[in-house]
Amino acid sequence: MKITQLESQVLRLPLTRPISAPRDNERGGRIDHVFLLVVHLDTDTGHRGLGFAYTMQGGARAMKAIADDDLAPVLVGEDPLDHERLAIKAYWRLQTIGRRGLVAQVYSAIDLALWDIKGKAAGLPLYKLLGGAREAAPVYGSDAGWLWMSPKDLIEASRGYLEQGMMGVKIKVGGDPEADADRLTQVREAIGEDPWLAVDANQRYDYGTALAMGRFFEEEIGVDWFEEPISCEDVDGHARLCERLEVPIAVGETLFGRDEFERYLDKGAVDVLQPDVTRLGGLTAWLKVAALAEQRQRPLAPHLMPEVAVHLACGLPGVQVVEYMPWFFTAFVETPAIANGQIVPPQRPGLGLEMNAEAVEKYALPMTGS
Repeated sequence: MKITQLESQVLRLPLTRPISAPRDNERGGRIDHVFLLVVHLDTDTGHRGLGFAYTMQGGARAMKAIADDDLAPVLVGEDPLDHERLAIKAYWRLQTIGRRGLVAQVYSAIDLALWDIKGKAAGLPLYKLLGGAREAAPVYGSDAGWLWMSPKDLIEASRGYLEQGMMGVKIKVGGDPEADADRLTQVREAIGEDPWLAVDANQRYDYGTALAMGRFFEEEIGVDWFEEPISCEDVDGHARLCERLEVPIAVGETLFGRDEFERYLDKGAVDVLQPDVTRLGGLTAWLKVAALAEQRQRPLAPHLMPEVAVHLACGLPGVQVVEYMPWFFTAFVETPAIANGQIVPPQRPGLGLEMNAEAVEKYALPMTGS
């Protein structure tokens, strides 16, 4: 089997609820869209692989240029089943312009397309190809707790997810500590003590504030994990928090390589690993972090991309939960279903995804102009 063509397209997808990180919230800034790079790989056997990667704050047109101009020539004529060899080939061909960052993010879409082809060639959904650990997985709502939302908004959105049977929700913190405490208190009182509840500071606390808030979260709220409490570059600070807090510390969405995860693990600076398929450079790289997590006996909770994460959670026993963030759902004909409170993978071969032609036409990003 040989790759005959790479096609790429960028979509500018609107968000139902705008994104606001704490610093953006302070300035009143919100992001109301996300960019999705879509890659198709055609083969001489008729199998067509679909992959995708996202970016939120820039680089969309650059990602397409990297795919079309730099990576397509590396891949055309190659066997798509050779995912390890192709990852190495692409890395060394483009290492001087980006060992990480945009090049890796673009390759992540290609790598997913390679795995999609692998599943289609085998006649198996991706989760079966990965190991078939389970047929459905726990899931939590992650689009319920932006900082711009009022406590009433948070409670209403959280109840919407809980009414679907999901295990719980994640709420953003990292702004004003008193406001964070009040919001979390109101949410916990409204949803009760039983539902799972996580908080995500998006790296915006300093160490002292994170320590104080962590103690409040564990003693007064009953938080199930504290995500990105401080800067991802402060590994030692995370290690001190892990030592002094009972609430599990979750880290990984802004780490860009296996070595960065290994450094956190060596320092005892993380309890829950949250590798991101796009930022790591694809499923091939993600699985290496999963092997590291298994070796170090740490649970995995994939960052975003439930369309892929459902396969990871159902394929691998070490993946404990799926983050339900429906940013990309409008781009696809059918998305993973929620049944009996759990997320269920599609049964079609590969990723089991098909692009929504109307959405592609409507949200395609022009490659020139604004």
